[in-house]
Amino acid sequence: MSSGGDFEGKSGKRKSKAKVSTTGKKAKITSRENGIQQDDASRSGAEIAENDQTETALPPAFSISEIKNKQRRQLMFMKLKLEKRKERLAAKKKRKKEREALGDKAPPKPVPKTIENQRVYDETVVDPTDEEVAFDESTDEFSSYFNRLTTPKVLITTSDRPRGRTVRFCRQLSTIIPNSFVYYRRGLALKKIIPQCISREFTDLLVVNDDRSIPNGLVLSHLPEGPTAHFKMSNVRLRKDIKVHFQE
Repeated sequence: MSSGGDFEGKSGKRKSKAKVSTTGKKAKITSRENGIQQDDASRSGAEIAENDQTETALPPAFSISEIKNKQRRQLMFMKLKLEKRKERLAAKKKRKKEREALGDKAPPKPVPKTIENQRVYDETVVDPTDEEVAFDESTDEFSSYFNRLTTPKVLITTSDRPRGRTVRFCRQLSTIIPNSFVYYRRGLALKKIIPQCISREFTDLLVVNDDRSIPNGLVLSHLPEGPTAHFKMSNVRLRKDIKVHFQE
């Protein structure tokens, strides 16, 4: 019995020691956690203070594009833009007061920079008052058109048997080009159309080419002897396809 009592007493001491050790570990862990929370609180307070300072005054080497948050970046950009506008208005008012105070002794206003006054002089540019240039323009075969002595007469035609968008495109093109007429080809070759155009005093022939009922090219030919130019078209939009609708 005595041996059993000794064993129970030893086991009780071991249990009490184990409880004391666990409570001590828990106390150490809680103290560490409290210390970590205090450090986090101090760090968060410092970060908040730093953020407030950055909002009030940005460092000189700081760029708004470095801000990752889109809404915050946009807000900072609007604030900076407003500050610059206020500075410009204040400087403008200051200059105006100075000019009013000086009166006639005020310096002349600065000339604004434009494309014309900032252009670098180029020696290869032709002078419009040059006699040789004026002679070339007067003897040019299109001089009567440039001087509006001849009224152009344009025939607008298409590729063989047009459909859909090509027909509507030619109809709308005739409303843009003055003194133009539309003729839809029905198996008639251009070799037969051109002599008829010349006999009826047409000055130009415009051919609209298409692929799968979609216009993709323009051929402009000056009658009777040329020249002829080809223009490629892509993404053709009619009036109904444009947001602002026009009345025909």
